[in-house]
Amino acid sequence: MKSIVVWVVALLLLVIAPFHEASAKTVWHMHLNYPAGNFHSQGAQRFADRVKAATGGELEIVLHPGSSLGFKGPELLRSVADGQLSIAEIPTGMVEGDAPILALTAQPFISTNNFEQRLLYQLAKSVYKKTLKKFNQMTLYTSVWPFSGIYTQRPIHSVADLKGLKMRVYDGTGLAFGKLTGIAARKMPFSEVYPAMKAGLLDSMYTSSVSGVDAKSWEVLKYFTRINILGPVNMVNVNLEAWNKLPTEVQGQVLEVATQMEDEMWNLAGDMDRTSLATLKKNGMNILEVDKKFRAELNAVGKKLRGAWFKKAGADAEAVLQQYNKITGR
Repeated sequence: MKSIVVWVVALLLLVIAPFHEASAKTVWHMHLNYPAGNFHSQGAQRFADRVKAATGGELEIVLHPGSSLGFKGPELLRSVADGQLSIAEIPTGMVEGDAPILALTAQPFISTNNFEQRLLYQLAKSVYKKTLKKFNQMTLYTSVWPFSGIYTQRPIHSVADLKGLKMRVYDGTGLAFGKLTGIAARKMPFSEVYPAMKAGLLDSMYTSSVSGVDAKSWEVLKYFTRINILGPVNMVNVNLEAWNKLPTEVQGQVLEVATQMEDEMWNLAGDMDRTSLATLKKNGMNILEVDKKFRAELNAVGKKLRGAWFKKAGADAEAVLQQYNKITGR
């Protein structure tokens, strides 16, 4: 009798198992820094949709835009490392407190266009991978912002013209740039910028053309000077323990989608920059380019700032930059 019961139970498990496996799925909750309408968040939504389709629903990524999960930028590297977040969008320049080398792509005036910035990232990729492994995570794909310029109420034609500005910045590079050039720089969330402008606490900001449109900057500012200080790179990182729980086949499907996503997002940044510049002009913003003399002044400032940063970042950062300079002829 006992052997018959065991046989029946075993048979039931064989019948039930395929249905259980078919219904089983993994859900990741993804932290996003920007509102749902931002092109980075929209890209993340396309990534999540494509992953769900490619894996037949085996992996579902639920987005939480606008930092709605409560994590702040500088916390993100450790939050993914500890498994508090399975997956998150992490701006490289915001986490240099934990890993200075990751801010290589957030250093001022190393590159001034998307082509150069992607070259810099590709050269740094192996170093980033090694560093991220120490933080129990890996990058699925990266995206980039259009290069940041400065929005002001008066025209800026030289480094001397920067002195005295009360400027919103978004990272340590902006704070250091302000200190060296006489700008009263304040790091604050983007959502607080407009009220601060209206209250007279700020009279300028440094950010991209896209964010300038998002903020309707023409309502409070008149000039956008394209100093192209940096093109911030965002990493979409996943916790390694969460990653290793996925079946090998699913991992391959996710990586294939991620590779396509990276190309798409880097190309999209250029399109978004052109569209946003047109929108700024249409709404009365004066777009100022940087002449050779001003560019030389900015490069000199960048060199000083990078010198201080390289002392923290170490030999790996210097090696990547030497390789980059050799390729670009700098």
